[in-house]
Amino acid sequence: MRVKILINNWTFKGGYLAEHGLSLFIEKDGKKILFDCGQTNAILKNIEKMGVGFDFDAVVLSHAHYDHTGGLKFLIEKTSCPIWVHTGFFEKKFAKREGEYKFIGENFEKLDMARFKIVDEDVYEIFDGIFMVNVTSGKESDEFYILKDDRFQRDLFLEEQSLVIKEDGKIAVIVGCSHNGIENIIEKVEKYFSQNIFAVIGGFHSKDFRQDDLQRLCQFFREKKIYKLVPLHCSGIETLIYFAGNLPNKLKICGVGDEIEIC
Repeated sequence: MRVKILINNWTFKGGYLAEHGLSLFIEKDGKKILFDCGQTNAILKNIEKMGVGFDFDAVVLSHAHYDHTGGLKFLIEKTSCPIWVHTGFFEKKFAKREGEYKFIGENFEKLDMARFKIVDEDVYEIFDGIFMVNVTSGKESDEFYILKDDRFQRDLFLEEQSLVIKEDGKIAVIVGCSHNGIENIIEKVEKYFSQNIFAVIGGFHSKDFRQDDLQRLCQFFREKKIYKLVPLHCSGIETLIYFAGNLPNKLKICGVGDEIEIC
């Protein structure tokens, strides 16, 4: 299984575009999956430079924030595959900042809605050994809201989903933003699949963690015996620095243009 980083907050290679967002190209057993789309048309340039092409077998969207879905409108006409989302994906997304509600979603109604496939199951296998996994926490945020029934309600991210990929007896977890908690997601995945996780790749949502939060997260990863960690996007540079000092044998630092071989 290979993972290519198409969009991320940082890059270490010339000729690529970085932005606040995430998009990963995953290839396993001949199946090609685009996981999230970043926020702008930067994804088109990076797809071209990495030689990925647009012949995806599936697009999977982790949740409905603009930095994971904004690029979809630039590539949807270049693809013909289904776009997989979880129930609740089409709620209007807002962030409350300085007392005002700011729209941070996308207007999907302008796209071909027939392309979207909505899944309600907690675990759904889209291809052999490739699963979409919905994990919720019930926790409320003071920052994120949805507009529903003409009023703002705290966003529980009921639509958030990750990818779980099984290969050679190992499982890798691909996360978007981990709004429902990276530890919670990992615990649930281990419970669903009854085995330890080999690798975790994506946004850990730890960019605003204090040092004691990062220390707790490092201890969690030690106890879980996860072999490879690739924090991206909302994980933040501070997480990379802290992990480099505390989990150097597990950490793999990557940016746009990098490729990861998992198994």
